[in-house]
Amino acid sequence: MSTFSADQYAKEGYTGPIPLLESEQADAYRNAFFNAIGQNPQNPGPAESSVSGFNLKYKWAYDIATHPTVLDHIEEVLGPNLICWAMYFWYKEPHNTKYIPWHQDAVYWPMQPRINMTAWVTLSPTFKENGCLRIIPGSHKEWLDDEYTDLDKAAQFGRGLQADQVDESQAIDLEMNPGEVIFFSEATLHSSTTNTSDTPRVACSIRYTTPEVRFDTEEVFKRFEHVRPILVRGEDPHRYNDAIAGQIPKEG
Repeated sequence: MSTFSADQYAKEGYTGPIPLLESEQADAYRNAFFNAIGQNPQNPGPAESSVSGFNLKYKWAYDIATHPTVLDHIEEVLGPNLICWAMYFWYKEPHNTKYIPWHQDAVYWPMQPRINMTAWVTLSPTFKENGCLRIIPGSHKEWLDDEYTDLDKAAQFGRGLQADQVDESQAIDLEMNPGEVIFFSEATLHSSTTNTSDTPRVACSIRYTTPEVRFDTEEVFKRFEHVRPILVRGEDPHRYNDAIAGQIPKEG
């Protein structure tokens, strides 16, 4: 089992996975997720509703996003003033035929400067056959925006990097147990394959940044309903993003 390492994060663009939730907590959150999308966890199928912004809708999801262990590790890298600005569930039902192409997250985001740290939390087992997270260590040192191309219909994103544009021999498959978390940067190349198994993959990415970052308000309102910054630790002396600030859910 790995431990959190700020040195590894700086050198390789990621660190972990490390334990975060007890198995009973992970089970409870996984059941809450399926309840939120109107499904029985014993018979999972495609999500018929949005799986973004759960931290704005459900207190249980906000609790994951503000878990003290997560915030402590984020603070080790980003400093004492932390903003949680998005949460998204990366859910793949059994035999989901979509794949996530190789990409660097911040290429898609309307934020400047590009400062972000992601906590990727598993609520189910994730392994090669159900499309676990894949990462290329050390790939965060160069931006590849200009190399993005249109992708085939099997890709979950319209644009990204083709497999032959990266050195997949350097990739690692991050097989994780329920309740573990891994951290990676805004520029770390990552992807995942299709789910060829009978086991659903349930995981969420939680995005954190610092108060000096500005979001393009017009672009956020137009395209990113789940991007709603919330100060979760420290102070925000700038208040650049008040127009799109999120609210803490009271219950649910």
